[in-house]
Amino acid sequence: MSKAERQYKDRVAQLPCCVCGATGVELHHVREGQGMAQRAHDWLVVPLCPGCHRGPQGLHGDRTMMRVFKMDEMDMLARTIEAMNA
Repeated sequence: MSKAERQYKDRVAQLPCCVCGATGVELHHVREGQGMAQRAHDWLVVPLCPGCHRGPQGLHGDRTMMRVFKMDEMDMLARTIEAMNA
């Protein structure tokens, strides 16, 4: 990982959850359109609170939170990019 990627990820980690707005986030690599064994690029990360990320109703759970907020990974990435440019 380059210095620029590390700095970008550090900045994203300071944002609130891009789904619910909670603080104390984890970074999720956006994998939409990729196979299960492929890792997304480090520029394609979004901030998610632990519940929205790996909770039972989160992105790695049954995805209820994504349906409630009517979001997919591309929506999350768009919100993250917008927040980074605000």
